[in-house]
Amino acid sequence: MLLLSSLLVLLSFTTFENTVDAAEIAIVKSADLPYYDHAIVGFKAGLPPMTKVKEYNLDGQLTRGREIGRSLRASPPDLVLAVGLKAALSAKLEIFDTPVVFCMVLNPDAYDLPTSNMTGIAVRAPPETQLAALRSLMPDRQRVGVLYGEDHTGTFIRDAYKAAGKQGLDLISIEIRRREDVPHAVRGLLPKINVLWLIQDQVVVSESSIPVFLESSLRARVPIFTFSSTLVQQGAVGALVLDPWAVGQQAARLSLTRLKDVGALAGTMEAPERSQWALNLKSAEDLNMTLNPELIRSAGHVFSGSGPIARKLESSDLTP
Repeated sequence: MLLLSSLLVLLSFTTFENTVDAAEIAIVKSADLPYYDHAIVGFKAGLPPMTKVKEYNLDGQLTRGREIGRSLRASPPDLVLAVGLKAALSAKLEIFDTPVVFCMVLNPDAYDLPTSNMTGIAVRAPPETQLAALRSLMPDRQRVGVLYGEDHTGTFIRDAYKAAGKQGLDLISIEIRRREDVPHAVRGLLPKINVLWLIQDQVVVSESSIPVFLESSLRARVPIFTFSSTLVQQGAVGALVLDPWAVGQQAARLSLTRLKDVGALAGTMEAPERSQWALNLKSAEDLNMTLNPELIRSAGHVFSGSGPIARKLESSDLTP
């Protein structure tokens, strides 16, 4: 009798594992962007070999996303991976019972994500992680300035004040209500600080404000610590940046957990498990900063040339 019970348990476990291995997953991405694609590659690499995957592309159109969502609701897969904001919003609006895992979504809280059937991975590393990275990169700079929009990052900044206090940093913040206020605010902030921290905030960081940040900080000789390797390439000294492939791997682990237990982790969101350094050696040199060789060796992105703003300023300084 005991042997029979053991065999039945083993059989049920094997059947359960086979069900997970042969699961059907729909991947819905917002658009054709390299970092979305890298996340999807990482996701697929973390799945069992028998998993059936079908991909959908919104091409940047929320209306198309809702159409795809309705079709998935009519013939549901075992799980949906939503990559990017529009994909996640489409799932929120159209998919209510199927487990959803989302990633590569900036400020999900602003869109009431995750919902009860969703599990998410935040794009932004928590403030204590970012400030610890800033301090390890620039240990002699304690006065940290940051601009933020209350609706997008107010809670993040309040958490950042707590983290800064624990790490011996003096955080100085200015709330931005309109993008037009950024130039005046940053020029008023720079004389009070010795490092500018640019965070992911749609009100603060935009196509029009990026040159303002780079030019103003270079003129004031205040280094920028940020979140984007592109900004580092353009002239910021360093950043702790997301590794999309690692996010995809994390999404795969969350998906397998949801497939084994649909209710597990539902309605929750995790911080990214791994980030990587982006460093600009020329920007550091121009500011007479010596970067830790170990950080340079471990960096995922290392740039050694002046950004376009720096080249523009160098050219203008040489002009009579």
